[in-house]
Amino acid sequence: MSVPIATTLGLGFVLGLRHALDADHVAAVAALNESREGLRRALVNGFSWGVGHALMLGAAGGLALALRSAIPDRLALLFEFGVGLMLILLGSAALRGSLHDRLHVHAHRHDDVSHAHLHFHAARHRAGEPAPHRHPHTVRFALRPFLVGGAHGLAGSAALALLVLTEVPTVLAGCLYLLVFGAGSTAGMTLMSLVLGAPLVIAQRRALWLARGLRAAAGLGSLGIGLTILWETGVTGGLFG
Repeated sequence: MSVPIATTLGLGFVLGLRHALDADHVAAVAALNESREGLRRALVNGFSWGVGHALMLGAAGGLALALRSAIPDRLALLFEFGVGLMLILLGSAALRGSLHDRLHVHAHRHDDVSHAHLHFHAARHRAGEPAPHRHPHTVRFALRPFLVGGAHGLAGSAALALLVLTEVPTVLAGCLYLLVFGAGSTAGMTLMSLVLGAPLVIAQRRALWLARGLRAAAGLGSLGIGLTILWETGVTGGLFG
């Protein structure tokens, strides 16, 4: 392998790491993470997103390479518009989940004096009942993050395919570039999902109201970015113009 090709592939991995940090990607995975599922699930969510993203990037980008033709601009805008809709759905689901925990009052007496305390309980058990304790020993591949990553990969394939077509000399080198770029984005999102999931897990153990607030913030962020993408693609981008 020549030095320029090796350098290009190394750059592809670094760019893949950076690509995972795009705002719409981070917003989606943040909205997918749930505090009660633990850090292992956060890692699996990030990895599953990365695999879906890499596979779709490889498929769409590889097809563009084989045909030596860039993806049409209007089709690329349509893919981006779909991501905007998806982010709105994810944000709405995260907001609904954050509001689903129950707030209730525990009243009791000590030495003939009544006391009342506010408590949050997760929606998966009723007030007055102990929270169920689960001890999962295996964490399965996550389908929903995989599909979300695939949608992001499809939306990003147009720009990446154009870059590869103009900068990489051969189809084989282009396919290798797509492979290392996908590996970089998978590694980046796996780590990012862990970073995003850690505060949620800590908050879930220490203060449920804070975990709910963080999840609501993730939902609002996903909604905001989704609406921005719809505006930029549908209105200013001319998709429906």
